[in-house]
Amino acid sequence: MALHLCKIIKINKPFIISPLINICNKMLAQGIYPEILKFSLIKPIYKSGHKSSPSNYRPISLLPVFSKIFEKVIYSRLTDHLHNNIILNEHQYRFRSEKSTENASYVLLKEKLTALNNKQMVGGIFCDLH
Repeated sequence: MALHLCKIIKINKPFIISPLINICNKMLAQGIYPEILKFSLIKPIYKSGHKSSPSNYRPISLLPVFSKIFEKVIYSRLTDHLHNNIILNEHQYRFRSEKSTENASYVLLKEKLTALNNKQMVGGIFCDLH
């Protein structure tokens, strides 16, 4: 059902884009997120192992289509703001387009090898914040 609704929305995008932008702008300006959009349907998705064990399933949330649209609007505006105002450090790799863990690994390795070639001491502290 949701897949069909997504297709309908995509087909009708030229006709509904203006009202959607207006609604998103009003939600942002008023700081109100409608209760009906706070609903999600949780579905268990099987990972592996015994199917009888609840720990072998991961939950996914099926959100209303408009919630996904609003999320994309917020994400786009926030990333534009962070980029245009140079708020994030250039070495911020997570959650950024065109940056990845490979970029971070490359920079770390490059700086480490440069320091070692210059006979400098090299140390590191790594934190995994889950």
